[in-house]
Amino acid sequence: MNMAYHYKDKAANVKQLNQYMLAKTVSMFEYQGLPDTLPADVLEKMLQQNGAVFVTKVEGEIYAFTGGIGGEVDVYNRPTQIVIANPALKFNKTLDLEKDGVLMRNDDFCIGLIPLFNKAHTMMVENDINMMVYGYNTRTQKLISASDDKTRESAELLIKRSIDGDISVIAENAIFDGVRVQSAQSSQSVTITSMTEYQQYLKGSLYNEVGLSSNFNMKRERLISSELDASEDSLFPYVYNMMRCRIEAVKKINEMFDLNIQVDFGSVWHFKNKELVDGVVKPAELPAETQPGVTENVPAPTEPVQPTEGNTNEPTDQPTDQPTDAGTIPAEKLPVVAGADVDTTGSSIADQKAEIEAMLNEPDLSDDDKQALTEMLAELEATE
Repeated sequence: MNMAYHYKDKAANVKQLNQYMLAKTVSMFEYQGLPDTLPADVLEKMLQQNGAVFVTKVEGEIYAFTGGIGGEVDVYNRPTQIVIANPALKFNKTLDLEKDGVLMRNDDFCIGLIPLFNKAHTMMVENDINMMVYGYNTRTQKLISASDDKTRESAELLIKRSIDGDISVIAENAIFDGVRVQSAQSSQSVTITSMTEYQQYLKGSLYNEVGLSSNFNMKRERLISSELDASEDSLFPYVYNMMRCRIEAVKKINEMFDLNIQVDFGSVWHFKNKELVDGVVKPAELPAETQPGVTENVPAPTEPVQPTEGNTNEPTDQPTDQPTDAGTIPAEKLPVVAGADVDTTGSSIADQKAEIEAMLNEPDLSDDDKQALTEMLAELEATE
């Protein structure tokens, strides 16, 4: 059977899902000042796939290599050497991890992300098979059996004509005696809903491990705020460990090779995790909606006018252009709010009534506006 997606090829599907995930996580960190012989994306792929790389100088250029780490161990049982074999550079050598370069770790244990991806994606691929088989089983709600070939052919012809939309007539009674229809047994304990939720749980757990928040959960009700806070707390430790390892390695590389490399969080990790590492996020780097002190559609408060010489609290005939809830409409043009106290210091009730009556005569006024103005007019008349 020729299928575009070979769901039974587990190894190939796990590898493909790993590559999809690596395409996302490779943008987790951004570098500045790297030499041309050390591309940032290649460096991150090597780190995340292999758990560590060894940065050293070969023929005057800086490169990152993977290799066999071993040799004699130090007092803390840590390896001291690495064996590198690079055919492209014709470089085959055993180097000292401390003297000949810098061992750049993805994390403290040099594990990398592939073991994490393999586990999660293996479980996802297995669940994919469960859902595929479940879908196939839904096509066989009824099982049809025939006692002989002639009866089987008659039953298949009947099914074909029914699919084509033709009304069939059974010409002999033998088909009733030879054909048996049985209902397929179905398990009520496993449903497509439970398998879908399980798939979402696996994906959400994996995202959380690499510092991406995910709302996938096994609860059908909404999460409360304390549960959301606990979920956010689980995002940081591993990603923070990865960042700390890179900062320490970059510092050593700069000192050993007289470079000025800098590393920082990239993409969505920048805004989520930078505060945890540096203790501060520059306001200019935050999205507009998260700028401190910024609120939507709320005008800035205005300072009260202090009385000075020649300036009293007497009403003035000069119009004001101060921003209000209605934009920049002068105060005298604002409609009177029904139920509010009428301000008689600026204009008399008669003036307000005249203004409302003039607005009622406007031809493009909507029915709702007319009703609201009419109610205002009635309220003003009641206060006279």
